[in-house]
Amino acid sequence: MLDQSDMRGAITEFPNQIKKSFSIMSTWKARLEYRNIENIMVLGMGGSAIGGDVARVLAQNANSAPIIINRSYNIPDWVRSNTLILASSYSGGTEETLSAFAQCRERNCPIIVLSTGGIITDYADKYDLDRIPIPSGYQPRAALGFSFSLILILLNRLGFVQNQIIEMVEKSIESLELLSIEMNKDENKALTIAENIHTTCPIIYGSEELTWVAALRFRGQLAENAKMLSFHNHFPEQNHNEIEGWTVNKDIMNRFSIIWLKDEDDHSGTQARMQISSALLESSAGSQFEISQTGKNRVERLLKLIHFTDWISYYAALLNNVDPTPVNRIQELKLKISDRE
Repeated sequence: MLDQSDMRGAITEFPNQIKKSFSIMSTWKARLEYRNIENIMVLGMGGSAIGGDVARVLAQNANSAPIIINRSYNIPDWVRSNTLILASSYSGGTEETLSAFAQCRERNCPIIVLSTGGIITDYADKYDLDRIPIPSGYQPRAALGFSFSLILILLNRLGFVQNQIIEMVEKSIESLELLSIEMNKDENKALTIAENIHTTCPIIYGSEELTWVAALRFRGQLAENAKMLSFHNHFPEQNHNEIEGWTVNKDIMNRFSIIWLKDEDDHSGTQARMQISSALLESSAGSQFEISQTGKNRVERLLKLIHFTDWISYYAALLNNVDPTPVNRIQELKLKISDRE
């Protein structure tokens, strides 16, 4: 059995994680007050950071303060006490997040911690900070249902994100459950795409308006689950540089597959550019696949798109004859990083 740690079960549970997040936040209350906030910054790496990305995209145009994701040891110079910090670390021991956390403390930023425990939770208790517990027992990347929805519900509770976004997320749970049932069948669309791309190097294209975050997530999932190298970019920016890169090295390009992540709310200009670019690249790429989802609104469609591509990465792992859960190179890297100290 390849899937020894049941990544299938973890992916299946995505909609249930969202449901559990609403339950967690139903009893959570902020002990501190958060006033005069001008911007919000999420500290995180990997699976924790992508939760911030998803929350930011879902909340766009419905949030009263800009949301920034900080994937770094350092924080920007402009961060001050009017920046609300959401320190998200699934393990609680992420080196970069702890470094940025310390700098935020030095600048007297209000901080809320989201974690399963670990060092950052100890700091939250030590400094009497508000914190939100994330259920343990998952790989960080497989806890996305918690990481994005807890952030969104929190920001709504604090008055930064409109109610309609939270309602859309909650109403998406049922359609996500139905999608998960379909993806668990012996024959399904995610498996079909995985069969076509698992021996290629996928180039994933999304839209700047919405699906770029699904492209980023998909690239990460192919790397960690399927152990596959892939690349991503977004439109319309791709048309101003990368499209020229498809000109030479034809013998390499036929090993590339292009995956177009689309949404009906993409700008009409973006839709036209994607369609024309696909035709122009037909003779260059080995294969092309278009992925989109149906739904009542962009929140539902984006969550379904992310869930669907998670399933592609899972089936690609099995087709590549690898267990999707272990991340041996990441663990080896962490050991070598810790040894330097």
